[in-house]
Amino acid sequence: MEALPATPVHPEWRAIVDRVLTVWSAYQLGVEQQAGGDETSEKHVWFGDVLADHIANSRGLNADGLEEWITALLYQDFDLVLEDDSIYPTSHLLLEAYGYWKAGNRARLGQLMDTLPSEERVREARRASRRGADQEEEEGEEGEAIEEEDEMRDRSDDDEDRPKRDRGPRTVVDDDGWTTVNKR
Repeated sequence: MEALPATPVHPEWRAIVDRVLTVWSAYQLGVEQQAGGDETSEKHVWFGDVLADHIANSRGLNADGLEEWITALLYQDFDLVLEDDSIYPTSHLLLEAYGYWKAGNRARLGQLMDTLPSEERVREARRASRRGADQEEEEGEEGEAIEEEDEMRDRSDDDEDRPKRDRGPRTVVDDDGWTTVNKR
């Protein structure tokens, strides 16, 4: 982890950064899953501080540069790689919000922040996602049994005119514990 900023950022700007981090579902999933180890909660607070400071004190920062900086930080400090392409839009949103905040354009800042989902909607989506993942896991176990039956039937069927189904497993867990969900 990098050192905290020497001078604290303005509390209003820091609150805006917190609001964006709160609705960033991929990042929140990493925090929820303790991607940063036992110190994930402390790293989350620290990340908000250094992110707010970096945006406020970096001249000429653009969304691509911020995306690279965030990507490196998440990888180094949280062991987190977000493959959902959410870092760039989040970077763009943060820079746009900072521009409005710094210029004192509270009307545009308010409009921008109003486009974000409410924290309650994000929590509900997270709960629904967890329920869906649990159901998929149960269905995956049932599906594996059905797939095995299909494979056995395909092997025993001597009819060459019938196309064979090549169904691989829906999820694959690699040696490092990463789970990849394959398309059907």
